[in-house]
Amino acid sequence: MSYVRLSAPDLGRMQAFLEDFGMVLAHRDAKRLYMRGVGDSPFLHVTELGAPGAISFGYELSEEADLGALAKLPEAHGIESPDVPGGGRRIRLRDPNGFWLELVTGRERVAPLPSRVLVRGPEGESRSLGPARVVRIAHTAYATPNLADTIGWYQRTFGLLPTDELFVGDQSNVIGQFNRVDRGDQLVDHHVIFLLRGQRAGMHHVSYQVEGVDDIFFGYDHMTHRSHDHVRGIGRHALGSQIFDYWMSPFEQMHEHWISHEKLNAASRFNRIQIGEGMSYDTGEKPPERFVKQATQIVEWPAGA
Repeated sequence: MSYVRLSAPDLGRMQAFLEDFGMVLAHRDAKRLYMRGVGDSPFLHVTELGAPGAISFGYELSEEADLGALAKLPEAHGIESPDVPGGGRRIRLRDPNGFWLELVTGRERVAPLPSRVLVRGPEGESRSLGPARVVRIAHTAYATPNLADTIGWYQRTFGLLPTDELFVGDQSNVIGQFNRVDRGDQLVDHHVIFLLRGQRAGMHHVSYQVEGVDDIFFGYDHMTHRSHDHVRGIGRHALGSQIFDYWMSPFEQMHEHWISHEKLNAASRFNRIQIGEGMSYDTGEKPPERFVKQATQIVEWPAGA
């Protein structure tokens, strides 16, 4: 993944939330806000000025030649050269739910920020204050009332592989599927997108990998002290061996601190897994109802973006 593009009526409030979450300002003007992490991506998060919502998910293509091939899809809007930090080229297309996807290539990388090394000085102690350190965007989760059609479209269009499928009761009662990228023998994350059944289409959450597992706890303390809206965690997703913590932005867009220790390749086994009502399969507490039903509404593409 490259970034997520959201929408909010107050860029200052969103910037404050994202800085406490662990990002750094890359660029801001009157209409949009770009935030980066400590890695080499020019930005990981875009906020457009407008009504609260979700606009698009951005994906980096591994081969520039794929841009031309994808530009020929019926849903595509041709090759563009957006005026954004890092430059590059992109195409835009819409999924079966009307949600925008941005497929990008040729973005210039930036210098990573220095790592946080925990070394106790002469006057120090064994704790670190301040926000977590976000490294990269890891994945998104997306709710849809048309789950089977949406899964099929993402797999056909991008060659995604199913990792784990969740069902309640009978195997035909599928409530979600994790999908990963196909890089052959190369190791990849458990999923790049989680598609789940919901009453309406919308973004469930966007997930950001932090520098180390300690950052999950640094981040929790910092976000709590700043009185941000905590949704769920700290806990562990059994699938993917992922340590997580979920926070809601001031505009009802859920963001996850995440770090994972399981990797897969194209030969990794696909599993169908029976879970309890309310997605109760993870380690820790049962997910709250607001987590299960979360779906940030889709908003239209903004002029000039």
